[in-house]
Amino acid sequence: MSRRTPFSADPGALLTAVPALLGFVPERSIIVLVCGAEHTVEATMRHDLALTPDGRPTTELIGVLDHLGAICADYVPAQIVVVIADDRYPPDDARYRRVMAVADRLLAAQAGVCRGFVVGEFASGAPWSAIWPVIAEGRDARSEMTVGILEDPWSCPTAVAVAVVHGRPLLRRREEIAEMLAPEPGCADPGCRHHASVDGTDGSVVDSAELFATVVDSVRRPRRRLDCATLAELDRAITELRVRDAAMALAVNDDRDNAEKLWRQLTRRLTGSGRASAATLLAHLHYIRGEGAYAGVALDIALSADPTWSMAHLLDDALRTGLRPAILWTTVSNCYRIAEELGQTLPRPTLRRASWASGDGG
Repeated sequence: MSRRTPFSADPGALLTAVPALLGFVPERSIIVLVCGAEHTVEATMRHDLALTPDGRPTTELIGVLDHLGAICADYVPAQIVVVIADDRYPPDDARYRRVMAVADRLLAAQAGVCRGFVVGEFASGAPWSAIWPVIAEGRDARSEMTVGILEDPWSCPTAVAVAVVHGRPLLRRREEIAEMLAPEPGCADPGCRHHASVDGTDGSVVDSAELFATVVDSVRRPRRRLDCATLAELDRAITELRVRDAAMALAVNDDRDNAEKLWRQLTRRLTGSGRASAATLLAHLHYIRGEGAYAGVALDIALSADPTWSMAHLLDDALRTGLRPAILWTTVSNCYRIAEELGQTLPRPTLRRASWASGDGG
């Protein structure tokens, strides 16, 4: 679920990096960090901090923490750091300690919560407080509480590395991911002779090899806006299952950045199964790179566009179950084989295997 990130002994540095690990700035959230051997953050998982009116974890939140505990059990050895990002109460409020106690119990498979922190907001100069483990009874919790100040999450080393290496700027909120995939007209000209065939159903027969060749050509010769004829052919291509499966190989080689741009454009301009397939290809590309928040949003869009799209369901189930990106590598060789059968020799895989960062709890 996340990029493998060095784990610093300095809590402030680790906390400052949390937004970059997720890809957006979390608010009113609980974040679980799985810190593995060699001082690395192996997984980052987030969920809304849902509290009852009296400040107790809701049944839903307890279920989420139980689920995250099962995911964390797969990481051995590991230490668990839990971060509460919330601005509703003081850092030493009993409500937050109660949430930490529940998390500690449900994460028992990893010896519970190693360290627990509260951050009111992720901003430069914002204070953070360590609230777990609980201070020994009878001592002044306020004087014993470890506190510090966050650095700038937008310019910390992790944020810079993600922006430079992955071209992924830090977003101010999770909703911006969906906004980048908002629908736009496939063709604004009602007189265009391809306008009615943008759903890929003009009735002509095109060979799968020709369709995949169009996909590869569109990836390698990117255009700011596809013409309607090419858009219609790509619609047909990515809804043909062998072509779609071959196209998944583009997520792991030097074509992946251009493939991402193409999947984004198709997600925005196609409808129905075409939009679902494009969003699923985009979700697969993000998932295998360890970008769980982006993958989750893309899968929501895919299933909304076509609730029967089976590959979207498979990826969505894997994401919600907490399966690591490594599971997707088991299909890469098959994708390359299909691409070869369709007449295309693709560059060898160059993507490094990612760990895991989920922006929505799994």
